Amino acid sequence: MKTISLSDEAYKRLLVWKDSPKDSFSSVVLKTVPKRGTLEDLGKEIDKLPPLTEEQAGVMKEAVNWANDWRNCRDPWTS
Repeated sequence: MKTISLSDEAYKRLLVWKDSPKDSFSSVVLKTVPKRGTLEDLGKEIDKLPPLTEEQAGVMKEAVNWANDWRNCRDPWTS
């Protein structure tokens, strides 16, 4: 067990995440703050996902093609 200090603002933000008065701040932190991971961890999680359907793969391919088309990227300095 560790003791930490929080600013009043940080305390208020954490407090609103409690589901009930019985909820501890530790449980709030554990359910809201993700564990820091690595790229390897991300890869393992991605491997657990089901394969994409044909429709999903098509939507992703269209999105990538759109994002890679320079005409869809507006330059804020010249537009």
